[in-house]
Amino acid sequence: MQHDMKKNPPFVLRVPIMFHDVDAAGTAYYPRLVDFCHCAFEALFDARIGPSYARVIGGGVGFPSVHFEVDFIKPIRHGDVIEIGVRVAHVGRTSVGLAFEARRGRTLLFRAKNVVVVVDLKTMAKRPLNPRMRQRFLALN
Repeated sequence: MQHDMKKNPPFVLRVPIMFHDVDAAGTAYYPRLVDFCHCAFEALFDARIGPSYARVIGGGVGFPSVHFEVDFIKPIRHGDVIEIGVRVAHVGRTSVGLAFEARRGRTLLFRAKNVVVVVDLKTMAKRPLNPRMRQRFLALN
């Protein structure tokens, strides 16, 4: 899922790194960085896909991760403000691939890839992506 973040500007979420985001070593605790990626996905969803992520989840449709990988490049510390760029890397019939890059200014901090699958939350069975959402995801690809 290679994707060029410079080709099209990604959707960007600014995240301040708080004390509770760091571990005893003084660097951002890696599960928090995964959580920040999900926050960036939700913000992208709310801003560009719609209806809101909360409304879609409340309507019984979920987007659980089925694959997530990350490359940590530079440490992130308490007090940093990072920008997480997220872009749609691919759109399948029942899945969406996302590419993330986190930066502090011009410094690349980490890259991540996530694949989410569309499911019925009652049965957890895969389901096709809603046609309207699919078109909106494709427009960001």
